[in-house]
Amino acid sequence: MGNVEVTLIVLGMLFGLMAMGLPIFITLGVSSLVGIVLHQGVGGLSAVTGVMYDRMSTFTLVAVPLFIVMGEIIFVSGLGSDIYRAIRISLRKVRGSLALASIGACAIFGAMCGVSLAGAATIGKFAIPEMLRAGYDKRIATGVVASAGSLALLIPPSVGLILYGLVAGQSVGTLFIAAVIPGIIIALMMAAYIVILGWFKPESMPIVELADLEKDTADAGNPWIVTFPALMLVFAVLGSIYFGIATPTESAAIGCVGSLLIAAYKRKLDFATLHHIIRESVYTSGMILAILSSALVFGYLLTRLRLPQELVGWIAEQGFSEITVLIAIFLVLIVMGMFLDVVSVILIATPLLLPIINAYNYDPIWFGIVMAIVTEMAVITPPVGLNLFVIQGLTPNTSLMTVARGSMPFFFILGLAIILFTVFPSIVLWLPFG
Repeated sequence: MGNVEVTLIVLGMLFGLMAMGLPIFITLGVSSLVGIVLHQGVGGLSAVTGVMYDRMSTFTLVAVPLFIVMGEIIFVSGLGSDIYRAIRISLRKVRGSLALASIGACAIFGAMCGVSLAGAATIGKFAIPEMLRAGYDKRIATGVVASAGSLALLIPPSVGLILYGLVAGQSVGTLFIAAVIPGIIIALMMAAYIVILGWFKPESMPIVELADLEKDTADAGNPWIVTFPALMLVFAVLGSIYFGIATPTESAAIGCVGSLLIAAYKRKLDFATLHHIIRESVYTSGMILAILSSALVFGYLLTRLRLPQELVGWIAEQGFSEITVLIAIFLVLIVMGMFLDVVSVILIATPLLLPIINAYNYDPIWFGIVMAIVTEMAVITPPVGLNLFVIQGLTPNTSLMTVARGSMPFFFILGLAIILFTVFPSIVLWLPFG
């Protein structure tokens, strides 16, 4: 059977199984195995175990479950509320201070764990009720947390960047360093939008008196003192990578131990909590690694079918300009993100699109950062925007569309960031490469 026929059968089966609602690792795995049998015969299946073991046995991959464990520990430690309180008090005279504190807390929380859902859930649990009590518009209160929570997908230590680095064959440490400046810029862009919105629509974000903020808080001291452990944890994880002291996997172990000590110091650990941390970490890690193993086989099949190479050749024959190709790639990623989870988008799209990026001489590190930004857009886009569902679950009597409407301005901010980093790729590449 020819390559074209096998490709059509595999893609048809892939989308068909997805439409049936089967887990993504099953749809990828089954369609890939069928494609291998059709293309190489039953004997071709002997290569599957080698393909999976080659990448799954890498030391770098150990960072994924470690960062997930770290995120779960931080989730129960209460560090998120400490950071949020410190920022909101420092910005109390600024209109929109509670929304700005949510953005800052989500950004710092993301720099500690790299898990988007954990950031949105942790910060949203106390920030959204406080904003609603202060008279904030419900769309702003829910939308800002859902969108700022997505920063964890870009700000290191991002699990998504680790997976991209494994599939694309790029240095995870370099990806982490490259993501720092874009992450800060996007957080500042979100904050700037809140400040501008507060200027033009002051009724949507009333100024709250400090006495009202602190009336239920016993600790009236310097709010930044309690955030010192969190800031030290961020420095330990990212600083050890940036200064070449540790690999991403070793820094994940440092962060894991550090977060465990912080949670123990804050007396947030008991047997039931540890059981919850281990259970959720095993579940999340297992899901990600199952998808990764299936995606590796899928990538192997694409290579055997020469689909990426054929796609690059077809694009070259059509004479499309670089900007046209980039726009098409971004649109494909956004549409994929509307129906698939972040991990699936990265693992499916990377082996297919990276050869096109290389053919047009774009830096794969730059593409990894841009792809991470697109996945940020995905988690706040219906119908499968996971952050939207998390925030809806935290706010009773709030529809999914209310959260989605509140997130829409931030969707366009992320799109503007992609344009900025495409026009000026040196913003992304300056820190890792000078």
